[in-house]
Amino acid sequence: MMTTSTTQSALARRKPRRKGRPSLLTPETMSLLTRATAAGLPMKLAADAAGVGRSTFLRWMRLGEDVVEEQQGGQLDVDSTEPHAALYARVTRARAVGSLRAHGHIEEAARGAVVSETYRTWTDPITGETRSERRVRRRPGDWRASAWMLVRIAPEQYGPNPKSMDELLDEEAARIRAERGENAMERALTPQLQDLAERLRRTLAQYEEEAAADVGDGSDFPQTPS
Repeated sequence: MMTTSTTQSALARRKPRRKGRPSLLTPETMSLLTRATAAGLPMKLAADAAGVGRSTFLRWMRLGEDVVEEQQGGQLDVDSTEPHAALYARVTRARAVGSLRAHGHIEEAARGAVVSETYRTWTDPITGETRSERRVRRRPGDWRASAWMLVRIAPEQYGPNPKSMDELLDEEAARIRAERGENAMERALTPQLQDLAERLRRTLAQYEEEAAADVGDGSDFPQTPS
């Protein structure tokens, strides 16, 4: 008579196990995404070139970034055994190399590229010495290339709506607070700090008005005795 455990083992052998869906992140897909990114394509077009959805590509990149930050100490490893981390490292490096190459082209355009370079050798008829001369012809530089780069690198300072340093610092502080959240002490102090800032503003305005009035009536100037 077959025991219960033997029957269960036989059923387990006969019943095939369900396999999970194979990952779309194959080595071929990873290579296509990396090459498309290195060519300068934006992420949506790079995803189209590799035959995957943009949301899928972005999700892979987010997963890879988490692995790099949490398990690899922020180090990019293109040969990582974790596929998402390897994809993130390859795409990140490809984008950096592509940007460096493009910036080099822009810098060359701003400086003026070498169009031709020729050498001439002759014998001095007086001294009999052999002389040589190098002639370089350059294309004139274009300041617009430098202006274009400044707008892309620092849009806050050189863009159509430049911001002051105070505005940039306020935005950075707001971004940090949004990421980590305000603690209880900061929430308690915020109204008091705002009230203190408003009182300081009014005091400074009053001092400026008094100083302007003193200058207007001439009280700051020495009086000539009559």
